[in-house]
Amino acid sequence: MVQKHMKYLMMNADDFGMCHAANEATIGLLEDDLITSATLMAPCPWFVEAVTYARQHSEKCIGLHLTLTSEWEQYRWGPLTRNTSLMVDGYFPRTSLEVEQNAFLSEVEEELRAQLALANAYGLTPSHLDNHMASLYGFHGLQSFLPLAFQLCGELKVPFRFPKEIVSGDAVTNALPQETVDKIPSLVALATSLGVALPDAIVSYPFETLPGETYESFRDDVCRRLETLPNGISELVLHPAFESAEIMAINPHWQKRVWEERLCRDVKFIETIERAGLKRITWHDLPALKVTQNDH
Repeated sequence: MVQKHMKYLMMNADDFGMCHAANEATIGLLEDDLITSATLMAPCPWFVEAVTYARQHSEKCIGLHLTLTSEWEQYRWGPLTRNTSLMVDGYFPRTSLEVEQNAFLSEVEEELRAQLALANAYGLTPSHLDNHMASLYGFHGLQSFLPLAFQLCGELKVPFRFPKEIVSGDAVTNALPQETVDKIPSLVALATSLGVALPDAIVSYPFETLPGETYESFRDDVCRRLETLPNGISELVLHPAFESAEIMAINPHWQKRVWEERLCRDVKFIETIERAGLKRITWHDLPALKVTQNDH
């Protein structure tokens, strides 16, 4: 039972299955209980390695990172369904804007169900769902696929990553258009009506390496964000990876992902979680807590 004035924290590694460097880092953090969950990308080249680990470690909290975009210049993946409204030159589009501009709702649903079916075929029962690059959120005000995401979660009886509240300074939710922000109460009501648990807040930061940024300044920024979290259930979004020729070739801002793996092992970061009174929970815990999430 969630307590009225408690702060709870989930720590999720996105992009599990994106590449081998991400898989190695994510598995290491899961094994050492330094993160609470991860989410798999079904269309990606290293999905099989990641989902095999998930199948062999059912005690871990591992969900599915619903994917409609492929952002890197020379490392690409495409839709399992090969639906044309989801493709640019044979792959997913690079931006969520292109998804909103071109995707047909029926083809988005078919693709997301195909990703869920592939994960299931490999023996994964996802603990939760979230979304790569927030392409379902309607960031650009053209079309939102959140009702579809909630529908899928309701069918599966799993939670979804969408915040009940907007935290000042959050890199993802602060980019939501006012139109979507205004709809949050009705979106939360829809999720609730479908039995879909949501976190209260999301904690994220710029995913690219900023000019003059060091590991220490990055760490201290994340720690400040954690120290100012409101009461309730928050999720820290991570993208850890090990330094390697592979990640360097894929991501021009690879250093940030290496820092994220280091962050999870940093004594100052761990002490900040404890000092801030954050109780770590998993997505498995969230449905049982949802009845009192608004009471804080």
